[in-house]
Amino acid sequence: MVLNSLFDHVELIGKGEFSQVFKATEINEQKAAASISGTPGTPPTPSQARVFAVKKTRLPFFGAKDRESKLREVNILKALRGYPHVLQYVDSWEKQFHLYIQTEYCEEGSLSEFLGNVGSAGRLDDFRIWKILVEASMGLQSIHEAGFIHLDFKPANVLINYEGTLKIGDFGLATTWPAARGIEGEGDRRYIAPEILQGKYDKPADVFALGLIMFEIASNVWLPDNGPHWLALREGNFSAVPTGPLTGSEADALIRDATGMPIVGDLDTTTGVSPLPQDEHTSGEAHFYADDNRQTFPFNFTTSSTHDASNLFGTPKRVELEHPPRFMIDAGHVNSLDNIVQWMLTPGPSDRPSIQQVLELESIKWVTTHRRAGATVFEGNWGPQEDDQDDDHSDTVMTDA
Repeated sequence: MVLNSLFDHVELIGKGEFSQVFKATEINEQKAAASISGTPGTPPTPSQARVFAVKKTRLPFFGAKDRESKLREVNILKALRGYPHVLQYVDSWEKQFHLYIQTEYCEEGSLSEFLGNVGSAGRLDDFRIWKILVEASMGLQSIHEAGFIHLDFKPANVLINYEGTLKIGDFGLATTWPAARGIEGEGDRRYIAPEILQGKYDKPADVFALGLIMFEIASNVWLPDNGPHWLALREGNFSAVPTGPLTGSEADALIRDATGMPIVGDLDTTTGVSPLPQDEHTSGEAHFYADDNRQTFPFNFTTSSTHDASNLFGTPKRVELEHPPRFMIDAGHVNSLDNIVQWMLTPGPSDRPSIQQVLELESIKWVTTHRRAGATVFEGNWGPQEDDQDDDHSDTVMTDA
């Protein structure tokens, strides 16, 4: 195998229809030898090893045009070097008509895996929901400002590093902006914008996908890939989609431990998850993952919350914000999650906000300045206590925004 000749340890960690992804470890032999200090067989410490992800195309190039299409991902990743919320390119090469792309390795897996793990117990706490929106928006902003469109933006293509920071990856369908005629840009049907089905590829399609991601997270459901609810979401007919508000409630907020695990008495004592109501009318629009209790359409809304099992910083004690700003608990607030998501999911592309407009919203600015850790790290239901600002003044500003 090609990778075995280049790295000291290679492990397959994922595969899809078009590619395989490997975890590749490179050991600094010189430092490793120095660390042995005369003791044969002593393994090197983690600091002497560098870990990468390597993506390999499953099939060889079909021809010059297919090769050119595959290399487009390399060129886009190179152009996006240095952006904090984009997966960082390291190297690439071709061998036996296969393309290999080496990038940074994200230890915490994908956002899809994270949501599957935490969503099995209930809804994520509100501050992490907002932090995910902030970091995902920042990543999209970098992509759009650099002159690209992602076109396959979904939780599986958002990775999480050891700090809990989001990194947008997998640019296999991405293209330069404006998009050329005749490109293949139809990604996962669960997250595609309505205009994609008409062959119209533009930046608003990425904004629509982000809106669906936030709808999915705040509702704690798996999105359908077809059917009446799939259509309703693309027609802006939210009354036909059986969810409650995307905005949280102070009354329903649970007390949690340092990892975000609820420590109230409404969890199932045998499974540790909040019991979800059964619905005999569940259709084939979407399906449960075998090890997950997140609900599918149709479903009953639950405000139960869950934890971040990784507890990336292992913080033994944290000072949390006691009372949330109004936009986090009032669905009617101009800056609430409900209003932002509905704006992003406007059927007409020209009526949606640009990603820059999303980042300029007062609620987004508030979360951006108040967060102290990565998007998936628990910092309290409503975020950490403010250090040098007056809570009442901050809340007044947001209420009047």
